[in-house]
Amino acid sequence: MAKKEIHGIEIANPMYDVVFKRLMDNTHVASYFIETFIGEKVESLTLLAQETTLFKWSKKVDKLNLTPEELEQLKQLTVIRLDFVATVRTNTGEYKKVLIEIQKARDDMDVMRFRNYLAEHYKRKETVIVDGKSETVPLPIITIYLFGFNLPESTSIVFRVGRTYHDMIENKAMNVKISLAEYLTHDCYIVQLGRITGKMKTRLERVLSVFEQRYFIDSKKKITKKYPHVTDDKNVRLMLEILEHACADPEQRADIEREWLSLEVLNSFVTDRDKKLKALGKKLIAKEKAYQKSIEAKDKAYQKSIEAKDKAYQKSIEAKDKELEAKDKELAELKKRLGLDDFSQ
Repeated sequence: MAKKEIHGIEIANPMYDVVFKRLMDNTHVASYFIETFIGEKVESLTLLAQETTLFKWSKKVDKLNLTPEELEQLKQLTVIRLDFVATVRTNTGEYKKVLIEIQKARDDMDVMRFRNYLAEHYKRKETVIVDGKSETVPLPIITIYLFGFNLPESTSIVFRVGRTYHDMIENKAMNVKISLAEYLTHDCYIVQLGRITGKMKTRLERVLSVFEQRYFIDSKKKITKKYPHVTDDKNVRLMLEILEHACADPEQRADIEREWLSLEVLNSFVTDRDKKLKALGKKLIAKEKAYQKSIEAKDKAYQKSIEAKDKAYQKSIEAKDKELEAKDKELAELKKRLGLDDFSQ
C-alpha cells in the first residue's frame, strides 16, 4: 500500500487548545512527543487534561459595556492544561514515575498562570513502589512550554533549563541525584514557536515542524495552514493525519472558530483596557508636569522674593553704614574745633 503524500496537506493549527488536546489525546503521539524532549523511553502514560475557565464575572464587568454575545464568548473561554503521569525508563535501565506538564502560551501574559499550576503540582502525590513497598510520595516534575511569542534574550528555537549538583565548598560537580532535591526542583523545556524554520534533520526538528507558525491559509485567524515539508517519519505523519482530520472535521472547525472568537473578545477587552490605561497614564503625566511647573514657578517666585529682600536689606545696611560714617566725620570735625584732640593727647 502506497504511503499517503503528506507534502502540501492542510492541517489545523495545534496552537489552538482544542486542536492541541486532540493531538495529545493520542497516547502514542503524546509519548513520542515527550520522549523527543526528555530523551528517555516512556513506558506508560496517563493523561490528566483539565480545562480552566479564564473569565470570571465581577461587578467590574458591568462597566465594560459588553454585548450579551461578547459576554457569552468570554464565559466560554477556557485554557486546557495537559498533565501526564508517566512511567519512564531511564538510559541506565531504571524506572521512574514523573509528572509531565505541557503548556502553551500565546503571549507573555499567559506565563504567570504557569506558576500557579506548578504550585499545585508540587503538592501532588502518587503511589509508587519503592524497594517492593507501596509508598505515597511527591513526583518529580518535567515541564514543556510552547511559547507563541519570542523571547528577546535568546534566538534558540528550543532549549532546556536543567538541574546540576555542585559542591560549593569543593567547587566541583556532584555526580549524584538526591531524591529530596529532585522533588523540590524540576527540568524545563521551552520552545519558541515563532523561531521554528522548518529544518528536518533531527527527530526534534521534525516534531517541531508540525508546530511551525507559518504558511497559514487564513492569515487573520491562523486556523489552517499548509504543511510544506516532506517526511518519512511515521510518528510525524500520524501527528499530521490527526491535524488534517481536525481541519476537515466540521465540528472541530466550529470548536476552533469559537475559541478564536472568544480570544478576539478577550483581546479586544485587553486592548480597550490598555488604551484606557495609556490614556489615563498620559493624563497623569500631564498633571504631574503641570504640578511640577507650578512648583517650579512658586520656587522661582519665592527665590525672587528672597533675593529682593536680600537686596533691600543690603541696601539698608549700606545706607546705615554711610550714615554712621558721616556721623563719625562730624564728630571728628567737632572734636577738632573744640581742641579735644589736643586735650586728649
